[in-house]
Amino acid sequence: MKGSYNNRIFIVVVLSGMLFSFAALNGCARLNQGSEEGTGAKNKMGKEMLVAKDIGGGLPFGVIEWCGNASLLIDSDKFGKEWVDFNGNKVTVSTKETDHLIGCTPDGKWVLYADWQNAREYKDKQGRTPENIVDEGPGWHGSVSDLYRYEIATGIRQKFAVVRDDSAGLVSPDGLKVLLGNRHDWDIEMPEPRWEKVWLTNEWLYGNTFWFADSSGIVTMIWGNGYSLGVEVFGENGFAKEFSLEEIGKGRNVVLEGVDKEERFYLTTAEETRTDKVWARTRYNFFRCAIKDKELVCEKINEFDNRKYDISSSELLANGDFIFSGGEDNSCIRRIRPGQTNAECIADTQYGDNAYEVIHSFTFYPSVSPDGKRMAFERGKMPSKPGGRFYYYQLDLFVKELSED
Repeated sequence: MKGSYNNRIFIVVVLSGMLFSFAALNGCARLNQGSEEGTGAKNKMGKEMLVAKDIGGGLPFGVIEWCGNASLLIDSDKFGKEWVDFNGNKVTVSTKETDHLIGCTPDGKWVLYADWQNAREYKDKQGRTPENIVDEGPGWHGSVSDLYRYEIATGIRQKFAVVRDDSAGLVSPDGLKVLLGNRHDWDIEMPEPRWEKVWLTNEWLYGNTFWFADSSGIVTMIWGNGYSLGVEVFGENGFAKEFSLEEIGKGRNVVLEGVDKEERFYLTTAEETRTDKVWARTRYNFFRCAIKDKELVCEKINEFDNRKYDISSSELLANGDFIFSGGEDNSCIRRIRPGQTNAECIADTQYGDNAYEVIHSFTFYPSVSPDGKRMAFERGKMPSKPGGRFYYYQLDLFVKELSED
């Protein structure tokens, strides 16, 4: 599911014959407490906020996702799993390495995570393991884990469900339902507040999953023999159906980016060209799709020639704006609007009087807030007095308001 990845990426940079370790996704926050920079300084491209300085202090970290529109969820080898808001407040959700962060409720009040230390082999009520259940679907080899939620305001921690090891918890926009993934035969009673448990009808290997805005159903990418799209609408008149993406993406390089308030969802595809025995992405195509009479209808809304940039991370917004970072110099985060052909720089390496060396958005979670009004990103620079042969960039976490003009 989108936002549930806990990947670590390390980039090695060679400068002037010396070796530096650059943690592109790196440790949790030594928070900025009320400095002038952290209270909304402006650069030439709009209002920005410095949320945290030197996040991680050199140890691995991942910014998992937004919690509501005013806080972020961070997983750090040094500090554990933390919720961080724009005022420098932080809450430690867990310090266990085996707790796997899933994400947050849409209102940002609860953090969800799975306890992988408690993973155990799944058996149904008849004592059968998944691979021996030949009469109930294609079979599944795996385990189940306990799913927890942590309330930020009170510190209440609750075990509220059991999920398969290829599943996760995704709370609906109205806060009344939780998607628990593929069904199994192990259940516990949910404490208050009770969310309605929702299970997928089909046995899908799924990821990048989004609720419709009215909480009626979900849309998800299905992995396997090429990519396809899965849509399930819950309730009495609901349905579950898989749609091929061969026509728009030839089954490859298709990404489900999000869903808007009108139940339309957005896809990006990347065309590849082989040069000098290397495949290179040369063009991005943007599609807006909807389900009409239980059929998938898509329209192309824009395209972008990528030969000028080497895109490392990107996101397509509900208004059609495409935001991405990358390039040879990592000097800008850029945006291209519907109908445009040129990308504009919306954030660079300069912050007030302070110059950074690199800037990038995040690869494994949405960099733009759920309401589409803010973007989170990092600026990096070399510490002034690094020690030893191996050292890391100082990475500072920023949030920027996205203007509509």
